[in-house]
Amino acid sequence: MVAEEAVRLARLIEHKGPYDRDVNDEVLTLFEDSRKGFGDYIGASSDEIALTRNVSDGINIVATGFDWLPGDEVIITNEEHPSGSLPFMNLSERYGVNVKLLKFQTEPTQLLKDLESLVTDKTRLVFLSHVSTVDGARLPAREVGDFLKARDIPYMLDGAHAVGQFPVSMKELGCDFYAGCGHKWLLCQQGTGFLYVKKDWITKLKTSWVGWGMTEEYDLDSLSYTSLKTAQRFEFGTRYWATHASGIKALEFHNNIGPENIYRRSHDLASQLKRRLIDIPGISIKTPMAKTDSTGIVAFSTAGLNHPEPGNWLWNEHRILTAHNPKTQSMRIAAAFYLLEDEIDLLADKLSELAS
Repeated sequence: MVAEEAVRLARLIEHKGPYDRDVNDEVLTLFEDSRKGFGDYIGASSDEIALTRNVSDGINIVATGFDWLPGDEVIITNEEHPSGSLPFMNLSERYGVNVKLLKFQTEPTQLLKDLESLVTDKTRLVFLSHVSTVDGARLPAREVGDFLKARDIPYMLDGAHAVGQFPVSMKELGCDFYAGCGHKWLLCQQGTGFLYVKKDWITKLKTSWVGWGMTEEYDLDSLSYTSLKTAQRFEFGTRYWATHASGIKALEFHNNIGPENIYRRSHDLASQLKRRLIDIPGISIKTPMAKTDSTGIVAFSTAGLNHPEPGNWLWNEHRILTAHNPKTQSMRIAAAFYLLEDEIDLLADKLSELAS
C-alpha cells in the first residue's frame, strides 16, 4: 500500500513535473493530510506537528531551541541511541552544558528516586527514550511526566520504538516534545518523521534553521519576518513532499487494524520468543518479561552460543534478519505484529542449533 502510493506519486511527478498545478495541489494536500494523520495518531493537534525526516531531526530541533548557558543541565538516560545523546554532547562541547546520565529502568518508584537525585535548579531539559533501543524496555513515561510537570521542567521523549508498537497519547504522557518516525513500526518510507511540540512551547522554542516556508510574513527591504504560529515554523525549504504523502496509507493501515490489536499481537509474539529462549543454553534474556515493562523488542545475550557472529550466520544461512552486536555479544529481535508464529519458532530453532 505505501510502496504503491509512493510509486504512483513518483510517476505523477515524473510525468507532469513537480510544479504542475494539479500535481502540486494533490501532493501538498496529501502532505498536510499526513500532518493531521500523525497528530490524530498521537492525540495532538496538527498545529503541534512539525513534519521531519526522522527522530534525529526532531531531537536536534529541540536541543538547539534553547538559549543555553554554561552550567545548564540536561538529563538523558544511559541507554540512548547516538541520535539521542550526540545532540546533547554537542551542547556540552559548544556551550558548556552539563549532561547527566539517568539509569534506564522500568520500576517507577526507583526511576523517580534516581531522577530526583539528578534534578537541580539548573536542569533545563529532561530527554528520555520512551522505549529503550538497547533492550526494548518500556519507560514509565507518564509517571515521569507528572514528576517533571510538578517541578516545571521541560520534558522530551524519543518515540522511535514506541509509535506504531502501542497506543501513544500526548495528553496521557504529559511531555512537552515528542519525536517520532514512520520508517520503523509504522511501516512508512524512510524519511518520514514528525515532531510534536506542545502548544505552549511552539513560540518559546527558538528556530535554529530557517528558510522559505516557515514564515507568515517576510520582507527583505526591511529585513524583517514573522514566523508561523504553528509547529510548521520548524520546517523550511523544498523537500520531497510525496514521502510524507505516502505515509497516509501506513496510518490508514494501522488505524484499520487498531493500535491496541497491534500491541497485543506484537506482545504475544515477543512472549512466544521469550518462552523459547529461556530453554536455550547459552542465552540470557535482557528484556523485561512483564507486558507493562516490555514491547515487541526482545534482546538477549549471545555470549554462550557456539558462533562468533550469530547475526551474520542467521542472515547468510537462513535469511533471518536481526540486530547483533559482536562487541557486546547481544542480539535484538523485532517481533513485529505481521510476523507469523512459525517464523518465531524458526528463529528459536536456529538459535538452538547454535547452542548445541
